[in-house]
Amino acid sequence: MIAGESEITVTVFGQGNKGMDKKTWGNVRIVAANAEMDLALLKIETGDKTRFPTVPLGASDDLRQGMPVFAIGAPLGLERTVSQGIISLKNRVEDGHIFIQTTTQINPGNSGGPLFNLKGEVVGVNNMKIVSPGAEGLGFAIPSDILKLFLHNREAFAFDPANPNSGFRYNRPPRSNSK
Repeated sequence: MIAGESEITVTVFGQGNKGMDKKTWGNVRIVAANAEMDLALLKIETGDKTRFPTVPLGASDDLRQGMPVFAIGAPLGLERTVSQGIISLKNRVEDGHIFIQTTTQINPGNSGGPLFNLKGEVVGVNNMKIVSPGAEGLGFAIPSDILKLFLHNREAFAFDPANPNSGFRYNRPPRSNSK
């Protein structure tokens, strides 16, 4: 989550003339945030009409145990890292929240990144792993269906810079005509 961060940067990789080009954007605005869901919507303020590539959102409800998935990110600063795993369970409940449990390695640096299916669709947002002696391959992602709910209702989660810990926009109550 981006809570408490004062400066946010986004790094975008693209195909250049001599391989992969890397560009870091520093003018990033928080559009919506929900600490409970651990999701934030960011907008890169480019100053021009730069268009960024997009990826399709898949339906996490269509996931099945044993399906292959891939996580991308920069774990421990190792950029453009891909990890492969399978779906262990599509609806694991932890602390009252629903997660996709996966054997895909989720490490610091790829949490917040996409979990892809074989069609190249985002089926989850990598979120956490359980770190315990003797435990391996316990990664978790926020299902894309929850991400879609957040995106479709982003106005309800509009970020208020005056109250950065909120993530919610509260409407003023209606005025009463009685005195």
